Amino acid sequence: MKVLMFSICVMIFAGVCFSAADEISVEKNNKEPVMRINDLLEGAGVFYLATSDGDQPKLRPLGAHQVSDGKVWLGVGEFKNVYRQLRKNPKCEVVALQKEGGRWLRWSGRAEFAEGKEGERLEELFLTAMPHLKAIYDGTPGKRMMCFTLADARAELIPLMPPGEIIADESSGADEQWDKVFPKSDKVEHSKAFFRNRFGITLAADVYKPKGAEGKLPAIAVSGPFGAVKEQCSGLYAQNLAERGFLAAAFDPSFTGESSGEPRYVASVDINTEDFQAAVDYLISREDVDPGRIGILGICGWGGIALNAAALDTRVKATVASTMYNMTRVTANGYFDKEDSAEARKAKKEAMNAQRSLDFKVGVPELAGGVVDPLPEDSPQFVKDYYAYYKTPRGYHSRSLNSNGGWAKTSALSIINAKMMAYIDEIDGAVMILHGEKAHSRYFGEDAFKLLKGENKELVIVPGASHCDLYDGGEKNAIPFDKIEKFYKKNLK
Repeated sequence: MKVLMFSICVMIFAGVCFSAADEISVEKNNKEPVMRINDLLEGAGVFYLATSDGDQPKLRPLGAHQVSDGKVWLGVGEFKNVYRQLRKNPKCEVVALQKEGGRWLRWSGRAEFAEGKEGERLEELFLTAMPHLKAIYDGTPGKRMMCFTLADARAELIPLMPPGEIIADESSGADEQWDKVFPKSDKVEHSKAFFRNRFGITLAADVYKPKGAEGKLPAIAVSGPFGAVKEQCSGLYAQNLAERGFLAAAFDPSFTGESSGEPRYVASVDINTEDFQAAVDYLISREDVDPGRIGILGICGWGGIALNAAALDTRVKATVASTMYNMTRVTANGYFDKEDSAEARKAKKEAMNAQRSLDFKVGVPELAGGVVDPLPEDSPQFVKDYYAYYKTPRGYHSRSLNSNGGWAKTSALSIINAKMMAYIDEIDGAVMILHGEKAHSRYFGEDAFKLLKGENKELVIVPGASHCDLYDGGEKNAIPFDKIEKFYKKNLK
């Protein structure tokens, strides 16, 4: 399991990670994470266990817990519905509110029951501590206390206002299962990280670091394409950057992938720009990162968002926008600006607002669908290219919006009225805009490049490459990583 690096330092105890937030030093919280969870449950008195019963959520109060063998154990009756629910679907969550301090514990994971002699030993431990329960759990068939702990668990101490603190994360064993669509490199170290943006949303990232690297490294935050997840293109870019000497973090945007945020599968120019800035916050907090050498890289729709972030965040010294979209332009005007009229925009807004009314009644946003499937024979070539990436083993991922159900139908409401790149002419840092010669999206990048000022801006057109060739290289190995490496090394020094 890899160590997560957060604001001050990280200590490893009992197979889990403890991370201290800015306002909490290790000296103040030097207990093992297991004991911190135990103390939080103890201090709350009554805490709550959430399970699911089919498609219905279930919540009930608990008050009993024990620590044994370096784990926190809970107990439920064998005869109770909660036991059957956990056996059928072991995913669950425990919540406890601190009586003082205005923070609450969210401890989530998979219920793992003790079996055989171990289960009997733990049951006796509970009953010895709480002898009044022996009248209920008398050892007869069906009337035993079944003891469980949370495996693959994550414990988070959350204030009423962000930022929060990750106090334990057993789910961060990043290399236990390689779930990316690209091969793992033996030249880099891979770990998981979680950090909060200023809207209180927890972002999940895959961190790639050159194997054996020492000292403070230049670092790059990577995200995209629009509707993809970090296990796809952004992870590939990040891993390649790490092979070339950079520490790189590929993150899932708010409301998508392994990142939090409700409702799911919506986008926001403001929040997604903040996602890049939160990734910069995280990178400069690491002891192995040089805070004066920070770059960002956005792919497809996140190329435009990267430019927006670079115009806002003066800590960013170098930005790459690869095969970029301007999402506000294409949403408001359609492809090649063919829908650039008040009438066309009104029709889009009427449809989305009608859908919004339906979503409110149902309580769940309806999804628009990802890349079209099955693929019509008369589809434009770029749609065929999307299908060839997102819908085939080449790039399919179970958490990817584009590979599956897509964005919420109303998601574009937060984009259609925005002007995302209004101030990119004020970017002082270096910028590379990278496009394929045959990319349908090329005009977005070329028009954005015309707005940039300064001698440290460059436009790179890859001969013969399409839009999706710059996702993973395609058959032509089209991503010019040598040029990207040279650009970052020149401007992050």
